[in-house]
Amino acid sequence: MQDTATRVDFYILESASRPERLNFVCRLTETAYKAGNTIYLLAASSSEAVEINKLLWTFKDDGFVPHNLSGDSNQASAPIMIGHEQPDNREYGLIINLANSVPAEFDKFQRIAEIIDASSTAKHSGRQRFTQYRTAGIEPDTHKIGGN
Repeated sequence: MQDTATRVDFYILESASRPERLNFVCRLTETAYKAGNTIYLLAASSSEAVEINKLLWTFKDDGFVPHNLSGDSNQASAPIMIGHEQPDNREYGLIINLANSVPAEFDKFQRIAEIIDASSTAKHSGRQRFTQYRTAGIEPDTHKIGGN
């Protein structure tokens, strides 16, 4: 069982559109950053990590979200890290999980956000993760996110 009270939120998107999913991830990241969180974006692949890195520079004209790709030389100074490997021992207040599995040692984090789009693959893996959290004694909260 877990030592700390890990909070898990599932964000269920109406759309199966990849651009809409990644735009939501950028907005959620910005909101969490402005609330003072340190964030690790756990991408499903290295190419998705690079894509999110680029999107965080361009998704909004009037804002800036300081971030780095995991492995960059300046990574220690960024409050937001993006990678496709499990987070290292650094303390992150929030893991935004885009992978199809529960983050390793998830119960050491304060909060985990699971982003589930409307594709059948995402729904299926999301249900499995939801069950895994419940089995660990965590009751996830679910938030339905409508379209534009």
